[in-house]
Amino acid sequence: MRRRIYLIAGVVLAVTSFPTLLLGITDDPYNAVGTLLLGIGGLLFVVAARRDEVEVGDWTISWHQFVGGADVALGLGFPLTLVNPVLAGTATTTEYTFLIAGIVGGLVLVFIGVDVLRGSRYVSLGSDGESAL
Repeated sequence: MRRRIYLIAGVVLAVTSFPTLLLGITDDPYNAVGTLLLGIGGLLFVVAARRDEVEVGDWTISWHQFVGGADVALGLGFPLTLVNPVLAGTATTTEYTFLIAGIVGGLVLVFIGVDVLRGSRYVSLGSDGESAL
């Protein structure tokens, strides 16, 4: 299994996101929710890297679906961490640019995540035995 990239990304996201929340470094609710979503995405990546599938009741969730869920969480979390200066009315041109880039990138990640969750019609992660990444 060549899914180590998910393990590395997941650990980095979780290790940086959750302490940020616990230490109270996030100073607004949008940033806190965005940071929480980044951490959740990281945990989903870790599960995807370590397990082929997880059984929850009658459902069997494959590693592909954990990757899809992580992508959706990241796609929603990134823009939320950038929105506070715009809502506060103190945003500079650079902050507007980052927000627009975050929204566009977030939409792409959500599209990829939803596609992977639905069976990867447009995005290929490789076979069950190996990943294209």
